[in-house]
Amino acid sequence: MSFLCGTRSGGKKYMNFFLAKKTLLYVLLSGHKYGHRIHSPFVYDLITTVFRAKPDKSQFKKIEKRRAELKADNTEIEIQDFGAGSVRNASNVRKISYIARTSLSQGKYARLLFNLVNRYKPSTILELGTSLGISTVYLATANPSARVVSLEGSPAIAAIADKTMLDCSAGNVEIRVGNFNDTLSQALTDLQNVDFAFIDGNHTKDATLRYFEQIYPYCTEQSILIFDDISWSEGMREAWEQIAADQRVSISIDLCKQGIVFFRKGIEKQNFVVRY
Repeated sequence: MSFLCGTRSGGKKYMNFFLAKKTLLYVLLSGHKYGHRIHSPFVYDLITTVFRAKPDKSQFKKIEKRRAELKADNTEIEIQDFGAGSVRNASNVRKISYIARTSLSQGKYARLLFNLVNRYKPSTILELGTSLGISTVYLATANPSARVVSLEGSPAIAAIADKTMLDCSAGNVEIRVGNFNDTLSQALTDLQNVDFAFIDGNHTKDATLRYFEQIYPYCTEQSILIFDDISWSEGMREAWEQIAADQRVSISIDLCKQGIVFFRKGIEKQNFVVRY
């Protein structure tokens, strides 16, 4: 579970004990990895056709080549961070390689985003937190006909993400730069409907709940929202549990690292903890 560890400036390692505790409980208590004992046809289909899908990894060669380049790039950039900040590094000057190692979606979670978009074919995709653009490309290439709007707070990071889009031939992405408090409202107005949203921005309880409330009026019965790092801190966990319990949410899927919510009608409200 190497993702439980980080490196503080100066090279000292630390452990996120809250995440470690939640991950251990998740491993011990989660089930449904293969869809056994699932009585919801919708969730059974989700597990068997999305979570267990094994796409041809050769189609991700360009993206993973770009990830490798970013992880090897020791160029230093000055970033703007409007969110919770980095618990690993308080400095606003960071190496691209450091950002790539600590902020990019891991391969299997990036492929999950791809599988979800590929399965449900959303026409509009909203991403909060472009970072260096790896997750953005996975979202965009899963449905090239979708309109993808990705919000990023730091101009320096957005410039690198633009190159990622170019290198990976993701021509259906628009990256908007600025504080989410300023850019989210306009993005929602422009999109009109949000079929799919990946929320990987300001990792605080209040911000996460605020994003949910802002995005919800633009959702339909078919919309899917994914919240990243739901077990990163006590506040993020509280935000996720509040969202999962919301009566507007019909199905919530807890993957420990990510949380997925659906608004399907005619489905009994249920919360699932799924081993992924």
